[in-house]
Amino acid sequence: MDNKKKFLSKEEKFIILIDKYICAEYKPEDDIFTYKLYLFFVGYHLKYFYSGNSYSSSTNNVDNIMQMFCGLFKCMKSNFISNLRNKEFLFLQLTALVDYIEGNQVRLEQVYVELKAQYEMKEINSRVTTVCKPIKRKRL
Repeated sequence: MDNKKKFLSKEEKFIILIDKYICAEYKPEDDIFTYKLYLFFVGYHLKYFYSGNSYSSSTNNVDNIMQMFCGLFKCMKSNFISNLRNKEFLFLQLTALVDYIEGNQVRLEQVYVELKAQYEMKEINSRVTTVCKPIKRKRL
């Protein structure tokens, strides 16, 4: 699988990450797991798709997350799905996430805006604090 990871799209890599995250972090008594999964989606969207304007055509940020979600489903082919550890539970959690997003759009839009502001501030700070290498001047 490691050799295949080099040739996977961002969406396929994200599906593998989601599968690993669900396997590692899900606990039946965790009431906010779906919210954490949404935060996982937002973070991945901001880091890998927001700057490239992929899945960013809507002014409503929750719609952009749903576009990314649809893109994930387009990548799920039978041979790819068979390599996932917990495919049935993955689909169950993704369905729960869609229901959660549909029921909490206003609140989740605000969460996205706050995380986007934090991400942009972090990006600005990293660019401002990056030390430039001094340029050697040629002697005249």
